[in-house]
Amino acid sequence: MALIKIPQNVGKVKVAMGLGGKWTVWNGKQGKHEFVLFARDRKHAEQLVAVINGRNHGGFVEVTG
Repeated sequence: MALIKIPQNVGKVKVAMGLGGKWTVWNGKQGKHEFVLFARDRKHAEQLVAVINGRNHGGFVEVTG
């Protein structure tokens, strides 16, 4: 399990399908301010979105994979 630091300016995140059929948690930005987490499956990605958008993370989120 890894602890991933969540930046302060991440904004709202959403579930998106990345390249190769990987489920990702993405903030919709590109370039320098882009934030992407890869998840095992859609259910896990939706749980991460709920934690990040609900501000229940304390600056870090735990990702297994």
